[in-house]
Amino acid sequence: MKKISLILLLVFLSSYSYTQELNTIVKRDTSKALIIGGYGEPFIGITQLNNDWGIMAGVKGGITFNRSFGFGPIAKVNIGFWEFQGNNLNFNDSANLELYMGSVGVFVEYIFKMENKIHFSIPVNIMVGGVAIKEDSGVKERKYYDDNKKQEAVESAGIFVIEPELNVDFNIAKFFIPSLKIGYRAVFGSQLVNVTDQNLSGAYVGVGLRFGKF
Repeated sequence: MKKISLILLLVFLSSYSYTQELNTIVKRDTSKALIIGGYGEPFIGITQLNNDWGIMAGVKGGITFNRSFGFGPIAKVNIGFWEFQGNNLNFNDSANLELYMGSVGVFVEYIFKMENKIHFSIPVNIMVGGVAIKEDSGVKERKYYDDNKKQEAVESAGIFVIEPELNVDFNIAKFFIPSLKIGYRAVFGSQLVNVTDQNLSGAYVGVGLRFGKF
């Protein structure tokens, strides 16, 4: 009887130990599970464009994996009138011109230790866009004017844009991470008379406000 009791006790202890080992394995696997998050981010800043400084703004949205890697869509536009004197392609080399530029695309980023209150991320924006140069019609202050007097593009072109960037991110709340940005816009393929790819390229700094689940 004692032997039977001892055998039953050993079987019970072995089963319990095996169950505990399984639980430990499950916990380890759970800790390695894929963590998926997402966010939306409006941003604004100042940028170099055609040897001048002005305002840029945009929005991006991303999906993150394991709080380390992210990607998603992005759109940017330069706000306001970028004015300069140039060739209107109609026998006037000193016409008052205005430059407009915007781009859309995708970004990929690597995030360093998102769990830290202050951390870094390195996104690379890959975009296509357009640039247009229009002659100043002198009617900006009017609310209404004839259709015949509307600005027509002196020249325009499609462009390809690559922007490496460095962000300093601040974990203010579980759902809110503001960031400081610095980056460089490299433009290719414009082939315009009044501006070059180098004129359209330039540095920028800004701030972003990320809202989401991290």
